[in-house]
Amino acid sequence: MPDTRNSTESLLVEVERQLDAVDAGLLASDPAGLPGSCTDLRDVAVTFARVLEAALSAEVFDQAFRRRIDAVAQRLATQRQSIARRNVVVERALASIFRPQGDSTYVKPGGRAAFAAH
Repeated sequence: MPDTRNSTESLLVEVERQLDAVDAGLLASDPAGLPGSCTDLRDVAVTFARVLEAALSAEVFDQAFRRRIDAVAQRLATQRQSIARRNVVVERALASIFRPQGDSTYVKPGGRAAFAAH
């Protein structure tokens, strides 16, 4: 099963590369490039998971390879938390800049404005 090992290794390297790209986007606060990097990471991670599932039933990986897989899983969890935190910060910043508007008041031409009691 060397082909399975090589293809799995190749996909793991690609997942690690995409993790690095997302990390770089997060550190650089690159809002334009981050969605693309996240999409690429998701795509390669899903492919890797499918290949890994098939490979696990076919062969046993050594400890070093398993540690790399565990490290990838940890990095994915950390990135998910970082993105969630960043999302909250952005939403709060936007809310402070663009205060929520009150209810619209409609007035008949020539009439008085009616204000709703809150």
